[in-house]
Amino acid sequence: MKFFKVWQCHFYLLLLHPTQAMIWVKSHRNQDYCLPQIKINQGIRPDNVTVINQAIEQKFGITVNILHYAYFHRNQTEKVMEGVYVLELDTFPENMNNGMWCDRITLNRISFPNLEHKSLIQTYLMERQTGKIPELRPPWAQLGWYAQVSNWIKKELSRLGYEQIAPIECVKSWCLSCILKVPTTVGFLYFKQASTLPLFCHEPIITKELATFFPNYIPKVISINPEQHWLLLEDFGQPIGNQVSLKIKQNIYGLLAKIQIQSVKYCDRLLAMGCLDRRLQCLETQIEPLIENAATLTQLSAQEITQLHNLVPVLKNLCLQLDSYNIPSTLVHGDLHLNNVAFNKGNYIFFDWTDSCISHPFFDLFELFFISSSKFCLNQFKTFWNHYYSIPRIRNSYLSQWLEYESKERLLEAWAIARPLCALHHAITYQYIINILEPKNKWEFSNVLPFFLRKIIQSAS
Repeated sequence: MKFFKVWQCHFYLLLLHPTQAMIWVKSHRNQDYCLPQIKINQGIRPDNVTVINQAIEQKFGITVNILHYAYFHRNQTEKVMEGVYVLELDTFPENMNNGMWCDRITLNRISFPNLEHKSLIQTYLMERQTGKIPELRPPWAQLGWYAQVSNWIKKELSRLGYEQIAPIECVKSWCLSCILKVPTTVGFLYFKQASTLPLFCHEPIITKELATFFPNYIPKVISINPEQHWLLLEDFGQPIGNQVSLKIKQNIYGLLAKIQIQSVKYCDRLLAMGCLDRRLQCLETQIEPLIENAATLTQLSAQEITQLHNLVPVLKNLCLQLDSYNIPSTLVHGDLHLNNVAFNKGNYIFFDWTDSCISHPFFDLFELFFISSSKFCLNQFKTFWNHYYSIPRIRNSYLSQWLEYESKERLLEAWAIARPLCALHHAITYQYIINILEPKNKWEFSNVLPFFLRKIIQSAS
């Protein structure tokens, strides 16, 4: 008898013809047609293109570029995932057996029992035929992007004296960014293009600039294309993750504070280069647009919505209070967790600066304010340990770097005031993210925004 279920992934492949408005359909029983399918017996994230690509190549013998998913559903209870992935052929196979290329006219003539899949096919055939791509679809989810980027990478490698020794591989692709791995004779290089969301910085320019300020703690930039927002980096190792010692966490957050303090003098320069201004004065003006947006509050109860509305003057007053402390606005990473920190050549490397901005430095501590006491706490002992032992020590390692600005007592006061405003800062970030995603992608952040909204209520009430 099985005491637990193993995840089953059923992924269907919407394979685009490289030059014409056609989709490959597979012949099925009783003269029916369907989309080709792969099965993966493990739970994976929808952006894990490496595993999906391997399964496709193993079953069908073709190499593809995964553009994006057209549909994705996750059933936690049944441990079943189902998705439809849109694919671009990397190389055109000589023989495609047990099926045919199908245009819109042919699709309406053949027997295709899965009506949901048929509707998706019609949508993508219409896109190919008309050339009208949804405005919110990112560049890497469109035909031809991979070839364009590959050509740029190869030219840059040649110009800079690198030699590529194996095909470029996509290692992550989702609604906010795409990452490619480039094998060379001196190791891997990594390419990234991120979204140009309203609250995202110009990551290639900012990363290159930060690498000149802090070469030991920022990934080495090989090349950028500012117009395309393309970024090519030297390998900086694997993320250290959350399963590290308390001492390592103390060292990382202490180093973060040092970088933030040294960045104070660079704020004007970073703002001029595309780092966003999200200082407390800006935050105060964003409170009402967040809380008065009905779409933002759909997952909250009526009582929670009332509580948020009542907190508007409280939050504005907290902005003024926090601004009265002698803690300068400075560089904020914006998404600082230990999967965005690596250890390489004896140094901690802070990467993924997409969300970076100029704001209150304590807003980078959301893991200490909220996550460590909820998401990662599997039992009461761990909750107790984090709350009374681990988090205070990490916090103190961070705050001790700021003693030249304020006393310990006043830093702790500012820390307490910053807690609800940190939640507010990140709630606004995710409000903007969700608003500019294609409808099919919004579910990926469905729990994050209400999480931070509830933390505002809990912290400020």
